[in-house]
Amino acid sequence: MFLTTLETARAIVILATLAVLVTLFLPYLALVFLLLYVVENVFYTLKGKDMVLIDAFCISAGFVIRVMAGAYAIETSPTGWIVVTTFFLSLFLGFGKRRNELLTLKEESNNHRKVLTLYDHKYLDYLMIATASISIISYTLYCLDPQVIEKFSTDKLVYTVPFVTYGVFRYLLLLFRNGEGDPTEVVTRDRGIALTVLLWIVSVMLLIYFPIWM
Repeated sequence: MFLTTLETARAIVILATLAVLVTLFLPYLALVFLLLYVVENVFYTLKGKDMVLIDAFCISAGFVIRVMAGAYAIETSPTGWIVVTTFFLSLFLGFGKRRNELLTLKEESNNHRKVLTLYDHKYLDYLMIATASISIISYTLYCLDPQVIEKFSTDKLVYTVPFVTYGVFRYLLLLFRNGEGDPTEVVTRDRGIALTVLLWIVSVMLLIYFPIWM
């Protein structure tokens, strides 16, 4: 059942009011990053989405800002490496989505998203390989970060690197072989990636909360 215009407007007002009330109880820095997220989204909507590379950087920055806001909301300080990892991993997936749109829509790509006419699929291939490599390296350095080791009381998180590496390589395989690119569809449809994500979550939980097994 579809909502009427009036019902939609009411829902927006209610949700906006609730959002404002929630922010009143958040730490100062979390509120700052939430406001920054709003500004960043407004820029993306009005201008950034039509600028080559900047469109993907805006999307990636949005993920980073959310990580920062979430971290400060629970009154913890995010490490530099988790910020770098989030940025490059979301950039990697963003370029993958652009590549998928470009190859799937072909002549209709301009009607779907104007910025697609400024991209070339081979150029996006190079960008994906570069960001994929940096993502794996930065995640590895995150696991080896002394601050992270001290925080989680374990130096064994590095054992989860193979799962992340396989997931990234699997995504590249699906992208280059089948032309898939939408991160949501790939994760939900591909059993290999879904299983890898599950194993990563389980391994992280075991290493942090049940370190006696290692």
